[in-house]
This record gives sequence, structure tokens and C-alpha cells, in this order.
Amino acid sequence: MHEMQPARLSEKELAWRWHGGWSLEKPELPMALRCSLFKYGGKCNDPEKGASRSIDSAESTHFLHILTGRCEVYPPTILLDFDLMIYSRITSETTKPLGVPTRRWYCEKAHFLALLGCYICFILSILAIQPSIGPAWSLSWKLGLTNQLVVIGLLLSLMNECTSVLAATLFLIVETRRKNPTLQNYEAIIKKSIFLDKMDMRWRTSFLLLTLLPLGLSVAYKRLIGGSSTIEAQTEFPRYYGLVPLPLGTFNVMNNSIYYMINSSVPYIAASFSARSGPKFPEAYGFNTVLLDSTSTAFLDLPSPDFLSSVQQNLTEGGSWSISASVDGTVARYNASTSSYRDDDGFWTTAFNHSANPGGLSTISLYNGFQIGLINGLHSEYPGPYCLLGFFRGDSYGLNIYGSPDEDISRAFRRDAHKFEIQRERCQGRWTVTPSSIQLVDGSCTGERTKQDVFNNSTPYYADVLPILAQWLIRYSPAESQSNSPWLIPSFTTSVASMFWARMIYMNPTNDLYPEMYYPPADETLWSTKLGLKAGWTLYLTLSIHPILCTLILISICVCYKTPIGTGFGLVSVLSSVRKDSLDQLQGAGLSGTLTRTVPMRLTIQDSHHGPKIRCCLGDEYEGKAELDIKETYF
Repeated sequence: MHEMQPARLSEKELAWRWHGGWSLEKPELPMALRCSLFKYGGKCNDPEKGASRSIDSAESTHFLHILTGRCEVYPPTILLDFDLMIYSRITSETTKPLGVPTRRWYCEKAHFLALLGCYICFILSILAIQPSIGPAWSLSWKLGLTNQLVVIGLLLSLMNECTSVLAATLFLIVETRRKNPTLQNYEAIIKKSIFLDKMDMRWRTSFLLLTLLPLGLSVAYKRLIGGSSTIEAQTEFPRYYGLVPLPLGTFNVMNNSIYYMINSSVPYIAASFSARSGPKFPEAYGFNTVLLDSTSTAFLDLPSPDFLSSVQQNLTEGGSWSISASVDGTVARYNASTSSYRDDDGFWTTAFNHSANPGGLSTISLYNGFQIGLINGLHSEYPGPYCLLGFFRGDSYGLNIYGSPDEDISRAFRRDAHKFEIQRERCQGRWTVTPSSIQLVDGSCTGERTKQDVFNNSTPYYADVLPILAQWLIRYSPAESQSNSPWLIPSFTTSVASMFWARMIYMNPTNDLYPEMYYPPADETLWSTKLGLKAGWTLYLTLSIHPILCTLILISICVCYKTPIGTGFGLVSVLSSVRKDSLDQLQGAGLSGTLTRTVPMRLTIQDSHHGPKIRCCLGDEYEGKAELDIKETYF
């Protein structure tokens, strides 16, 4: 016989002859195909006979035997055509279900965690806005306004996510329990979309409100700016208290007693000028002025300028410090016994002889028929100065000095002069320091005298103070309408205290001569305040909206536990439970996802050999509602 060359056959073609001399190595067939031949047999088509016959198990075994050895083969004359049913039978028996059956619970873990997460965020938000939690710690103070806005926005977003998780499940439950649930409504709820075709208008409204809720809350809490948080501050910055001016920055050219006097007195002058009623006591003005009562005014010592500058530089916008401490004060008190020595020549002779800057009486014209007279002197019986000040009639102009108590001008002054005692006393003050100001909030003095030596070289100079007094006090002169104002004596005491306080600072820029001018802090308390959200009932209500909604939603979910809707309800749930015979009506929507009409969709319970199974039925012909048993496991 003519010898032919061996040829390798394809996987779907095998020809063999039971007798002959040709040999061929086995074809490389897939293992699954060999196993299927062995287990199930197959079909072969014989082209020569034009017929089909079955290959039984024995023949398959022989066939596999040939495949595993060597056989004599003619060119293909028999075509093996294995039925594709073999593969489907293999697949159906070798693939395992991937679904995870589960029992129904009153409350699923994911729902509980969503509620718990919402409440945790709510508690954190309360801590973030609470003005004070302890004397030395406050989260709202540490955050400040800017970080408060960021943190509250983040926490509201997280609470909104928790609400969305619970709301989606509740909406699915409500749709399932409706009389006519539809596939389009389920899809809209799962996608949380308001724009899907043929969804119920009620769900559009619900999702619109759910979308607007976080936007509204975001606007609401940002409008509640204006609160503050305060803690007790600690600082290692070296500091002292004493007779010092406010920090002048780079404007040191004004380092003189005139500037100090004006700068300290302007707040009081402005308040008394525009007042429609009498003064209140005690009342603080500016950075160190305290109107103690109707006859006394104190100018308190201040914290050191470098300390105040350091505090101001480190303050954030809207922030402030509160400083409370025991300090000394320069106090001017009206001596009501002045009338008893107006005709005492000996008193006036002593006053003129012991006056300073200059000696005798100094006057300035008010150019309204009256003048202001001033005598500054030191007591001979005890340390401390006094001041004689008052209006009197006179027609001289400008500044003048009179050395004799017996001159006509001097006698006119003696008839209307007021006496004021000036001394250093123990006081208490509280200041508020902001980035742009230092304000005395309140103060008081005990009347307890401290060292008075600093007055020895600090008598106010007449040429410095009289022009200021003329501008300040002219409204209270007898020629003016406010001559009987209740502000008259308080204005006199305030002006006297201010000129002595300013002169002492100017004359003693260091503590070399009088160490008592500067002293360490005593009874000092520091409080730091930062601007933040206004922690009122409106803000608390804004933050509590999500926790309230989450609680109500979770209660509703627990009440409806029999409804076959779980946390993971979605595309997998529908594909797992849908009836195959109801899918034909969805043909054509593979790409568009749009149907020409609403499709009813109902969830039912079907018994199977594994247990109860949830079935999803599409179409009008299916009716009924499914209710779950808390003890059953569902597929």
C-alpha cells in the first residue's frame, strides 16, 4: 500500500482505522473533552455512510486508550462532532451558587452602624461649638472660627451620608409595600436620582428634599457666626505691671506727657460730651480710666507694653485676651472741705509758697469772660500732692502766672477753687486686649495707700496741662450751658488724675529712681477668647436634624422588618431572584435603559428544596406581597 505521511488531526476531527500501518501521535484534546467522552459518550458523523451513530462508554474508553498511546491512522474519514450539550452539562454541575443566604433581623448591622456614626458625628459637632468645656480646655477654642466651619461642614456631610443609607432602605421598603410598585421606582431609589424616566412624582419630591437638606443646613450654620469660646491662658512671657503707657509702635516721637494725657482722656471726654444722662459708677473708660464715684477717678497701672504687644501680635482675627490683676492706681479725690479754708490766708500763703511748675497760680483764658486757675503742691504733713483747680472771672488772655495770693486775680480764684487729693492706691483692673485695641473693662480701688515717693518729681507742668484743661473743661464754665452738669466734678477729678499719671510716666521712663513704679503680677488671671460659631438653640437644632431623622427612619425600618428588603438590595438581588420568563418584556433596553411604560415589580416568597427563596416578578400578572419570618434563612 502506498505509504502516506502522518498528519496531526484537529481537536474536532479524529479518524482512525482499526487495522493498518500508519501511525500518528495523539491529538492534543482538552482534558474536559476527554472526560466528557469517557463519562457521557458522544456523537460521531460518518461522512462515507452519511449517518450518525452514538459512541457508547466502552467505545469512548477505547477512544481514550488510543489517545493516550499510538495508533495507526488513515487520512480523516470519520469526523467526530461532540455535542455542545456536553459542555452545558459539565458547567451546570461544576459551578456553585455565589449567593449568600441570610436570616432576617429586626435591625441590620449596617443600619445600626449608620445611626451610631450619625450620633458620633453629632457629639463631635457639639464639642466643636461648645464655648467652654473646662477652664483650660475647649475644642472650639482650639479650632477657631475657620476650622470650626471646616469641621462642622465635614461632620454634616458624614451625617448626611448616614441619613442617605437609612433613607434608601426605607424608601425601598415603602415602595415594596405599595399597592403598585414599579421597576422604574426601584431603579430610581437605588440610583438616588430624580431624573429617571417614568418614576413616581412622590419619589422625585422625596429625593429633591433629601438633596436640598444638606444644602440648607450648610447655609444655616454658616449664618450663625458671632459666638466665642474662652479658656484660661498660660504664658511664660516675662512681664510686669506699673506706670507705663500703651504700646506706641513706631510713633515714639509722641513720647511726652501731653500725648499721654490726651490719649488716656479722650474716651472719657467723648463719653461725657455726648451723654444725655449723668455718669454711672463705677464706670471704665479707655484703657485705664475708672470713674469710681461722683468725687473720685482712678488711672490704673498697665501691663508692660512689650507683653501687650506680644499678645496682640499672636491674636487671630476676632480673638481677644482678658487680663485681670491687682495693680496700683493714681487716684484723684475731691476734697469737699474746700469751702472751709477759702478765707484762710495762711492756707493760701502756704499753697502759693509750696506750689511747683510754676510757683504760684497759673491761669489760662477761656475767652468767654472766665479763666481756669491751677495750683499744684505737695502736702507738708504727709507724702502726696494736691491740686487746686477752678473757674473764675478774668479778662486776661493766654497763659499767666501770679506769685502772690493777695492779688485780685488770686483772690478771684480763691473764691471758686476746688481742692483735689492725689495718691497712689491699691486697685483691681480687668482689660480686654484685641489685635487693634486695649480696653479697660472694669476696675475698683480699695483706698489703701501704697508708696507715694514717685510724686516727688512729677508735678504737672502748667504749660502742658492748661491748654488741654481749657479745651476739656470749657463746657462746664459758668458762661456755658453745662455749668451745673452732673459731669462737672467727675470731669475735674478725671482731668487731675490724668495729668499726674501722664507726668509720672514722662518723668520716670525707667525704674532706676522709684522701683515701686514697676512690680510683678499679683492675683493675675489670663483668659483667651477666640471668635467662633454662636452656640445657641438655632445651631444645636441645625446639627440635630440628621440624628433625629436617622432615629425615626431606623425605627420605621425595624417596624417593617417583614418586608423583603435588606441593606444590600440592588442589582445583584434583582438578578438573583428575578423570574427568567418575565425578562422578555425588557428586550430592547440593553443600552438605553428606558422602557415605553412602567413595569410592575413585586417581591414574593417561593418554597424550594433549599428553603424559602425570594422571587422578583415583573409584569401585571403577578400579585401578592411577601412577608419574612424572623427565624427563617432566605435565599
